[in-house]
Amino acid sequence: MLSLEERETRRKQIGASEVYKLLNFDTQEAQDLWELKVGIQDYQEIDSDAITAGNILEEDCLNYYAKTNDVELVYNERIESPIKGFVVSLDARVKDTYCPVENKVINENSWKSWFAKRTYNTEYEGIKLNIPASYYYQIQAQMWVLDSNYGVLNVNTLTDEEQEDPINVVITELHNKQVIIQRDEVAMEKIVKRVRYMLDCMKHLKRPSELDYLEKEVF
Repeated sequence: MLSLEERETRRKQIGASEVYKLLNFDTQEAQDLWELKVGIQDYQEIDSDAITAGNILEEDCLNYYAKTNDVELVYNERIESPIKGFVVSLDARVKDTYCPVENKVINENSWKSWFAKRTYNTEYEGIKLNIPASYYYQIQAQMWVLDSNYGVLNVNTLTDEEQEDPINVVITELHNKQVIIQRDEVAMEKIVKRVRYMLDCMKHLKRPSELDYLEKEVF
């Protein structure tokens, strides 16, 4: 849970986990984000079984990744990008290589749904996955800031029963799936332009719109 000081600091910034909301400025998610950043909306703590499980198991999941890959991880860094106001929070990164490792704890049924299509530049055991756009753009943002060639989505799947009682879960190969995400220059260019536009809208208290953004892109 964030402190009041941390909330106020992050209210003035765009984080990697928020980037996907900027893919269309006319969506309610983008509008709500802008209202939150300029103080029209108040911060609301989001709570769910998935979030609780993720918080409880994150350290165990990342330690399992480090052990199975024989690497040393640096945990919980918050790194400012070259764009003032754009900051990425990392669950972990591989020491020396600066490869971001983003940890996710999800229901096993959600994991199965990722095999329905083959989109995004990802790989899990030679298979491309349809991971959520929020995850994809979050890791692309992290890679852009760290200047890394690939990132890892460290996915850990739980059954319904495990999700209800995560404190007793021991992470094993049955839970852990390591998805490699390759650097996507097109996505990164989109991220940078949309983040700059959003920060400008925040600074000048100007409500963002997709049309306004696209017109600025043309000229």
